[in-house]
Amino acid sequence: MFNQVLIPVDLAHQEQVAQLREAARLLIDGAGTITLLYVDPITVHKEALMIQLGESQYAEHQREAEAQLQRLSESLQLENVTMEVVTREGTAHDQVLEYAAEISADAILMMASRPGLTDYFIGSTAERVVRHADCSVFVIR
Repeated sequence: MFNQVLIPVDLAHQEQVAQLREAARLLIDGAGTITLLYVDPITVHKEALMIQLGESQYAEHQREAEAQLQRLSESLQLENVTMEVVTREGTAHDQVLEYAAEISADAILMMASRPGLTDYFIGSTAERVVRHADCSVFVIR
């Protein structure tokens, strides 16, 4: 079905891995590439954060995020599927859309939480990705 699937992940919600794995298995056509994308939300306000954390603590935070993403990738491993991991900085929906275009993703598979009150006013990441993506988007709630 799809050969290049992008899966944005929120490392704060790794309990959703089982759902992602089953959905990814349905989307990949026997062989292909799944890219796990983590967009670090801490970097949106990087300048203010550097004052509080310092460069060494920030670097440690980045290393830990990359290690978590790699472990997640290993737990999702599917037969005949190449797994890639990528970290980006910025606003989640912008980075997901930008990276999907860069890799010519056939599909984006992402989790979404139940909408809260603020989502009705400013919108959720999943909603923004669905609205602006140039490929198929599958949202698991």
